[in-house]
Amino acid sequence: MSNDTLLLNANGSPLSVTPLSTLTWQESIKLIWLDKINVLEWHDNWEVHSPNHTLKVPSVIAVKDYVPQTGSVNFTRNNIFIRDRYTCQYCMNVFKTSDLTLDHVLPKSKGGKTSWENIVTACQKCNHTKGNKTHIVPKRLPEKPNFYQLYGVKNFTIHIKYPVWLDYLNWPEEHVKMVV
Repeated sequence: MSNDTLLLNANGSPLSVTPLSTLTWQESIKLIWLDKINVLEWHDNWEVHSPNHTLKVPSVIAVKDYVPQTGSVNFTRNNIFIRDRYTCQYCMNVFKTSDLTLDHVLPKSKGGKTSWENIVTACQKCNHTKGNKTHIVPKRLPEKPNFYQLYGVKNFTIHIKYPVWLDYLNWPEEHVKMVV
C-alpha cells in the first residue's frame, strides 16, 4: 500500500514520527469527503476521477480537531536507539544501527526486566564485555521517554516521498531520505 499523503495534527506537527504519519491517497480523499481534514498542499498533476467528480489528490493534510498526544511511545528497538542517540551507553561512542545491540542493565539472569528503565543501547564490544555483570553500569541511566522527547531528538533518518513534506516537518535535511 502506498502512503502518498502526509498527515499532520491540527497544530501542524506529525501525529507520529516513527513511522511517519501518512495515509494512502484513497484514505485522504475519504477524509476530504467526510470534512475531517484541511488540505495544506495538493499533488501537482495528480487527479482522480469518478463519473461525476474530478478531485486533486492531497499531498499534505491536517486534521481539523487537535488530537492530544498521549506522550507515550512504543517500546521498540528503534525507539531505544533514538532515545540513546545511537550512542553506546557504556563507551559513549556513536555507531550505525547495524553495530548496536540492546543491553539489560540488570541482566535477565538476575531478575532484570525488558523495559524502558532497564534497556540501553550498547555496542557489540561493550555488551560482550559487560555480559551478566552488575558492577558495570551505563553512563546515563535509562528512562522512559515521551513522544515529545523522542521527536525533539531529530538525529535519526526519516523517509519521505515528496520534497514538499519537508516544509511541514521541520526536520534536518541531513536526516531525510527521499524514497520512491
